[in-house]
Amino acid sequence: MTMNNLLRPIMLGIVPVAFASLLLAGCQESSAPSGQPTIDPTNHVQNSLSPVSTPPAIVVSTATAAPSSTPEDTAKHEAQVAGSSKTDLTDIPQLSASAKPTAKPKIKAEDAYQQEKPTLMGLKLGTSKDVVLERFGKAKKQFVMDADEDAIQVYDFTDFSVGFNKKDVLEFVDVHSTEIDPGLRGLRLGQKVEDAIAILGKPDTNSTYVLSYKSQGTLLKLDIDPNESTIQSIKLFANH
Repeated sequence: MTMNNLLRPIMLGIVPVAFASLLLAGCQESSAPSGQPTIDPTNHVQNSLSPVSTPPAIVVSTATAAPSSTPEDTAKHEAQVAGSSKTDLTDIPQLSASAKPTAKPKIKAEDAYQQEKPTLMGLKLGTSKDVVLERFGKAKKQFVMDADEDAIQVYDFTDFSVGFNKKDVLEFVDVHSTEIDPGLRGLRLGQKVEDAIAILGKPDTNSTYVLSYKSQGTLLKLDIDPNESTIQSIKLFANH
């Protein structure tokens, strides 16, 4: 009994002290800072409102074709490489436009060959040189033929040629190309002898080498290839 009485005050003193210690420990834990990081609301708003950076624009450059060099540019470059100061370009070949083929002359139906009006290339003997050149233009070649007493001026138009006497009057017409219509109602070089007879009628001379037609003081002569019996040339000249 005496021992219980002695322990009671001790126990009564210890209990309040232990209880007070527990309360103090709980207050300390509640006041201690949390281990998780705190979020600053100001920085969060600023970060959400910051402008988003855009990537730089990609510029695609297309190569432009360099202008083609001209003969002048080439010559200048060669002169610079050679150390020459020559700037005269007169000896440089110039580019010329492609020449268009000359149109073949066409013979009107009323100018075609007839017995009462013998013509070749639509031309009648005795026509002045001015009229012929005005009709056919400038000749490709020109020369003088001195075979006879009177010199003959010959004008060559490639497919045919004409000759003028000293008085500048038409003396002959000579057709020597298959590519031109000589004005013989469809007859051309390269056709057969029988074609000529069918178109022009019976000739005054008919041999292995020649067909000829006389009319109004003229002679229409067709030279024949004896092997092929084809017309090789056609001439109209005066029948003296």
